Amino acid sequence: MTNKKKSGQIVLCLIFVAVILVNMFPVVWMVSSSLKTNDELFSEKLHIIPPVITLESYRVVMEEYSLFTWYKNSFLSTAGIFILQVLVALMAAFGITYYKTRWNSFAFYFIIVTMVIPFQVTMIPNYVTISNLGLKDKLGSVILPYVANATTFFYLYQNLKGIPREYYEVSRIEGGNAVWTFSRITMGLCKGAISAISILTVIDSWNLYFWPMLVLTKPESRTMTIALRQFLDFEMGNRWGPFMATATLASLPVIVAYLFFQRNIINAFISAGVKG
Repeated sequence: MTNKKKSGQIVLCLIFVAVILVNMFPVVWMVSSSLKTNDELFSEKLHIIPPVITLESYRVVMEEYSLFTWYKNSFLSTAGIFILQVLVALMAAFGITYYKTRWNSFAFYFIIVTMVIPFQVTMIPNYVTISNLGLKDKLGSVILPYVANATTFFYLYQNLKGIPREYYEVSRIEGGNAVWTFSRITMGLCKGAISAISILTVIDSWNLYFWPMLVLTKPESRTMTIALRQFLDFEMGNRWGPFMATATLASLPVIVAYLFFQRNIINAFISAGVKG
C-alpha cells in the first residue's frame, strides 16, 4: 500500500470519527445532564462526567409525574401503528404482485404519488376527521392516520416483486388460495424485509411528536415525546434535570431496539437495493 493510499485512509477515518463524535455528543450530554445536580446544570464549567452523580432527576420524574402512563401510551400507540401499517402495506404489495390486472400500474403509482404529499396538506383534514369520529384525546387518533404509509408499501413491494412467479404458480396448482400463499410463501420469503421495516416503523412511531401534540391534549393521554413539553415553562422556569431524565428514558427503548437489530436493518436495505 502506497503512502498516498495510507494518508487517504487515515484522513477518511478521522472524518468518520469526527462525524460519530458530533452525532453522539448530544446523546452523551443528555445522559450526563440527567445525572447532574441543579447547581452543576447551571454551572459555567462544562463536565461530560458530572463531579457528583445523582439520580434525583429520575426520582422526581417517577414520583411527581405520570411516567408509567406516558410509557404505556407510547407503547400502545407504537404497537398499533407498527402492526397495522406493516400489515396493510404488506397486503397491498402482495395484492399488486400476486394479481395481474390492467389496474396494477395505476394502483402502484397512485400509492407512490402520496409519498410527495406533505404532512401540512393532510393535517387539517385528518384533524377534522378525527374530531368528527370522537377520537380526540384517544390513542386511536394517533394510530389511524399512520395505518397506510406509502414508504412502507414501496419498500415491501421492492422485496415482494423479487419473489419468482413460479412459487405462486405452484401454490395455485397445489390448491392454495391467496390467503394461504400470502401467509405461507410471501411472509416466509420476506421475513428479513418485514423485520427491517418493522423496526424502522417502531422507531418512527415511537418518535412521533407533532401529530400526537395536536390530538392528545389531556395529561392522561400524553405519550413520552409530547410529555417533555410540560417541563418547559417560561414563566415558572424550566426543569432541565427532570427534562433530561425523561428524554433519556424516552430514547432508551429506541436505542436498545436499534442496537439489537441494526444488522437486520442494514442487510435488508442492501438486499432491497440489489433487488430494486
